[in-house]
Amino acid sequence: MKNKKPWESETQQKNLAWFLPRPKPPYYKGSMPLYCEEWLLGLARDLLGKDDIKILNLFCGTNKQGFRVDINSEVNPDCICDAHKLADSVHQQFEVILADPPYSSQEAKDLYDTPPLKYKIWTAECDKLLSENGLLIVYHKFVMPNPNPEKYFVEKRVFIGNRPYHLPRVAIYFRKKQNGS
Repeated sequence: MKNKKPWESETQQKNLAWFLPRPKPPYYKGSMPLYCEEWLLGLARDLLGKDDIKILNLFCGTNKQGFRVDINSEVNPDCICDAHKLADSVHQQFEVILADPPYSSQEAKDLYDTPPLKYKIWTAECDKLLSENGLLIVYHKFVMPNPNPEKYFVEKRVFIGNRPYHLPRVAIYFRKKQNGS
């Protein structure tokens, strides 16, 4: 039996790298790079094996797809609420939750004038709304930890660059386990 090379391991098969165009809307500092939302949700559709998926777009900013939730009313979300109390305002199940939170407490304050985020709290709120076998996609500048290893496993990691000499962003696809697995 032939030995696998390190980059052929099961863990490494979960990793992808994308290079996206730089342009993004100039009127909103927290916007994703051009095409990022479409690519992230396209991969989610592929991983779920279907085109018609129910999406919650948390910390939506200028994102356009799915049920859009943000604490900031200026982006005209479908629902204005604090992510720490998400399940109090949203009463439906989703197959995909795309979350693009502020990257730090300082960024939340300076860019959006919002309170600091508590990762364990808002991801627990997402868990209440995510269907079994669904995907929680966390887009961040850090490789974020699994919010609950008893309930989730890492399905994919996508490292997203958009220009030289800048740190890439990371989108981690956490798959919610089915009951009993």
